[in-house]
Parts: sequence; C-alpha cells; structure tokens
Amino acid sequence: MDRVNLTDEFSESSLTCTIRRVHRLLVKRVQARFPESDRSFEEWMALRLFADGQIETAGDLAREFGIATGATTRLIDSLEDQGFIERDRKNDDRRVVLLRLTPRGAAHFREKLPDLAGCWGEVLADWRKEEVDQLTALLAKLQQSFVRTGAR
Repeated sequence: MDRVNLTDEFSESSLTCTIRRVHRLLVKRVQARFPESDRSFEEWMALRLFADGQIETAGDLAREFGIATGATTRLIDSLEDQGFIERDRKNDDRRVVLLRLTPRGAAHFREKLPDLAGCWGEVLADWRKEEVDQLTALLAKLQQSFVRTGAR
C-alpha cells in the first residue's frame, strides 16, 4: 500500500483546509433552510442525536458537539424551553440527569428532514450515486481512522 505524503498539508488545497471549507459551506447552506423564526441547525442536529439514541446526558452532548459546559447548558435549556427535550431525574443516581426527546421534539426533527434532504439534493444534483456512495464510504473510513488513533 502506498503511503500518503502529507508534507504539503499546510497548503490551501490540503485535506484539513478542504474539510474545514466544506464544513463551513455545509453549515451555512443548511442554516439558510432554517428561517429566522425557527431554531438553529445546531439545535436540529442535537435533536437528531437524541432521535438516533446517540446521546442521553449533557456530557454526551458536550462531547459530540465539542462544546463547553456553559454552551451545553444553554443548548439544553433552549431545547427544553421549546418542549423538544425533557430532563429525567428518575434514575438511581440523582447526580446523573438523563435527557429525553419529547414527542414534540421528535415531530420537529422529522419536519425538518425534507429541508436537509433538499439541501443535499441541490448540492449533489450532478453527482452519480456511485460518487455519493464512495464519498460516504471514504468519510466513514476517515472517521474510523480518527477513532482508532484515539481522537473522539
């Protein structure tokens, strides 16, 4: 297997710069799908993580988003104020507060799915299915490489 030469990783066309630009463009494009009267894409992504069963505590949310405690609390408070999630203190350890998606939160999440699909449909309109599948597989492989080497 040929090894990748990353000596030019600091150039404008580097993998790091490209991924950062794609992420910034993705967030900007998707955020435009959320009217000012609506909530943020970040809140929708949190709902997605709850709906997928990937998070159930504030710590899970902070780790997944890479945000500090204060920002996590604000995000949780906003979602709870809107009736999208609820805090569950019914477990044996009162120090642990579980977060649960409410039916209203699940409905809001599902309501926004077509907007996100529409965004991707516009961006990938001239891509073949094989190209999308290949990109998805390569990004999944990249994610696994980060996990394997200790980045979470």
